[in-house]
Amino acid sequence: MPAAIYFFSYFHRIAPAVVAGDLMRAFSISAASLGNLSAIYPYVFAFMALPAGSFADTLGPRWTLALGSGTMGIGAIFFGLAPQFSAAWLGRLLVGLGASVILIASLRLAAEWFRPQEFATISGWSQTVGNVGALVASSPLALLVEMLGWRQSFVVIGTLTLLLAVAAALFVRDRPEAMGLVPVNPAPAAGALPSLAQTLRGIPGILSNPRSWPPVLAAAGVYSSLIAFLGLWGVPYLTQVYGLGRVEASTYASLLAIGIVVGAPLVGWLSDRWLGLRRLPFIAFTAVYAACWALLALPGEMRLPLGALAPVLLLMGFASSGLVLVFVCVREVNDPARVGITIGFCNLPVFLVFALVQWLMGLILDARWEGLITGGTRIYPASAWETAFAFCLAVALVALVLTFFVAETRCRNIWQAE
Repeated sequence: MPAAIYFFSYFHRIAPAVVAGDLMRAFSISAASLGNLSAIYPYVFAFMALPAGSFADTLGPRWTLALGSGTMGIGAIFFGLAPQFSAAWLGRLLVGLGASVILIASLRLAAEWFRPQEFATISGWSQTVGNVGALVASSPLALLVEMLGWRQSFVVIGTLTLLLAVAAALFVRDRPEAMGLVPVNPAPAAGALPSLAQTLRGIPGILSNPRSWPPVLAAAGVYSSLIAFLGLWGVPYLTQVYGLGRVEASTYASLLAIGIVVGAPLVGWLSDRWLGLRRLPFIAFTAVYAACWALLALPGEMRLPLGALAPVLLLMGFASSGLVLVFVCVREVNDPARVGITIGFCNLPVFLVFALVQWLMGLILDARWEGLITGGTRIYPASAWETAFAFCLAVALVALVLTFFVAETRCRNIWQAE
């Protein structure tokens, strides 16, 4: 059940890329405005990062998942029925509020049901499930939009999300003991839920811990540039520069998600079981990811041919999977009794940077726009896309530098109370 809800959470995150042109036509908005609409999601995630961790620790994963999924469903329906841009903005705000608690609650649940040395692997599989949602938010969503239109499609998706909220409330249990099973982590994770005051007292220690920041900021650089392509600008780029139709462009963009589906559990397994290390795989995967952006940013006649684009996008998605190590890297340098709030902290800088990158890419594209409009949609020259992708390359390179400062824990918690 948590996997299905996270599937829809990621689906909602990526879905605007497929209907980007429809939104620009329906509401007569520019690339910067579309970027701001998409950026609602990460802004809400950043705002809710610590509160979401508090909910997961105090309310428990079951009710956090149910409430989050219900809010996502209502927001998606509202978005589909929106008569004007402000209403669409409010719909995406509700979707973001609901989605912001899902991964944190899911990983909080995993902390109760799985052993600590399995956490990176579980984090990887979580990203696999999420990116299956991203796959469905590409070509399958494009086909659904072709059949029903973008508005009705979001109403259908929102209704399904509401049904999952009901299922979570009925069937999810916070810990093995609730089903009469032996606790997996009897101390400190299991037992009575901490009070809100106890949870909040752990926040200053996480924020002031210098070992918390390098993995989070590195993951922010990878994730923000990845979702800028996969979640918003990839489909318009492929249609405008390579002349692909919406469904075909969505299929190409979905190669990123396929790469993550393969790479996320693999990097978790490599870190947990084979290498027994955190920093080395984080560095290696991020280096390959940055190299892929260097290829996408090639200008003019050096631009990748369509045939070469597919393997590069697949490799790029695979390499981006290194960011799943952020949760375990931060967890292992902080108080093990505060899993929810620690994971929630990871979302704060990641989604702030994500929102900033989305907005800046929109500004870059609009600054290099030459005035061409087709069917109500702005058409950007290839040089505008190359400039935007060079910016993403710079973000990825900063992320690579930061991975060298990740604390090596050798897959064990190295936090010590003062």
